[in-house]
Amino acid sequence: MNRALWVLVALALAQPAAGAEPVLVDGVSGAPLAWGDWLARRGPAAVLVWASWAPGAGEVLANRQVLTAAAREQGLGFVVLDVQESLDEARRALAGVESWVHDRHGELLKSYRVTRVPSLVIVAEDGSVLGRLDASSEALRSWGQK
Repeated sequence: MNRALWVLVALALAQPAAGAEPVLVDGVSGAPLAWGDWLARRGPAAVLVWASWAPGAGEVLANRQVLTAAAREQGLGFVVLDVQESLDEARRALAGVESWVHDRHGELLKSYRVTRVPSLVIVAEDGSVLGRLDASSEALRSWGQK
């Protein structure tokens, strides 16, 4: 099995600490970030769970403007959630990305029970998951029609 698949299997089986707020960093500013506060300020969002090591990551990232537009059509914000790589690796890979959050240890990945990277998670203002989708604008637009 390749490394990415092993990581995803381990994460799917891992349980996040009850009530623990993930340690996140705003990728653009470098400031620590409380996810609940971020959602409260920005509202519901399409979260692209992403990592440079994941198969297809480059193609999905190259299409982020289309994903952002599809999210806006659905009344959602858009953010890239970089998981399971160092902050330096993330900064290199995401240079020029307007909005991204770094989750070094994949706490949000675990709490949202994401089993495939990259993928989209539609998250309400309270942090609850409204949907888990393929990382495509078509899937996002279809979700909004349901």
